[in-house]
Amino acid sequence: MFKLPPFARLGVLVLGAGVAVGILATTSSLPVVSSGVSAATPPRSTPTPAPWFDMNVASADLSFKMPRSMPAGAPPIRGLAGILVDLDTGEILWAKQPDLELAPASLTKVLTALVALENFSPDQAVTITSSALGQSSADTLMHLKAGEMLTVQELLEGMLLPSGDDAASAIAVDTVGEARFVAAMNAQVAALGLDEAHFSATAGLDDPGLYASPYDLAVIAAYTYEEFPLFDQIVDSKVIDLPATAEHPAFQLHNLDALLEDYPAAVGIKPGWTGNAGACLIGMAVRGGHRLLAVLMSANYPAKLESRLFDWGFSLDGLPPLLPPAPSPSASPRA
Repeated sequence: MFKLPPFARLGVLVLGAGVAVGILATTSSLPVVSSGVSAATPPRSTPTPAPWFDMNVASADLSFKMPRSMPAGAPPIRGLAGILVDLDTGEILWAKQPDLELAPASLTKVLTALVALENFSPDQAVTITSSALGQSSADTLMHLKAGEMLTVQELLEGMLLPSGDDAASAIAVDTVGEARFVAAMNAQVAALGLDEAHFSATAGLDDPGLYASPYDLAVIAAYTYEEFPLFDQIVDSKVIDLPATAEHPAFQLHNLDALLEDYPAAVGIKPGWTGNAGACLIGMAVRGGHRLLAVLMSANYPAKLESRLFDWGFSLDGLPPLLPPAPSPSASPRA
């Protein structure tokens, strides 16, 4: 049975003793010495810490295998790109341009959640500042206000269920700062051995510097799901009620993931949409302990499409379908 390998945390030391672990640059010049006089000691370089210094980045040797020939009989999928993976064997069951780099929209928030869970305790308190807010009214929001105090877990719930862009911003801006957090996101991508993704923000709004392939998103999602049960619990919830406290009002958070309604064996993960990305979805389903994960990008009604992919994927393992047969195309009318 395929299982994600254990990971080692890459400790990154703060600028200090002249040692830095991670991506370091040295910017020093040779000391000026008078003509004919040798320097008493060799010049020392001044190490500059990586922009994500003192943050944890997890490494793992995780990859999916492309078979010599794909299983036959997959349902037709009209999305631009995608992948279906058997997480128990590590084998790709279906793929369509899996290495194509596309706008990932709110699928970005899976990586945001991974970096947050690697670095912050779920009960760590975060005070919301105006610097983290100011999103457009057209954005999906948790509806945070400056001065409120929430835990990291509550912000994750507000980011992953209603896809709150304000929660995604606050979990970076109001902890270590957005630039440092985003740098850790890209360091995390590299530590997982991925090179078809780059992130410029935590929420996923369209930006030329924000892109990812279905394959890379599948690895990020599989790793996060395997390593953090809290993430699994959140994305599998249809509704989470946060009671009012002295620090914040009550929130009722509804999951936007239609896959939880469309496919009985679904355990969620994350949908997304922007004008550039179109509709996209990372989905996961479990039947009898057998786990399948799918990513569809730029696909209309991705939850419906992934439901069909999952039913077909489980049929390869001898499991009966959970969905009624797809309707046959109607015959062309006669003149």
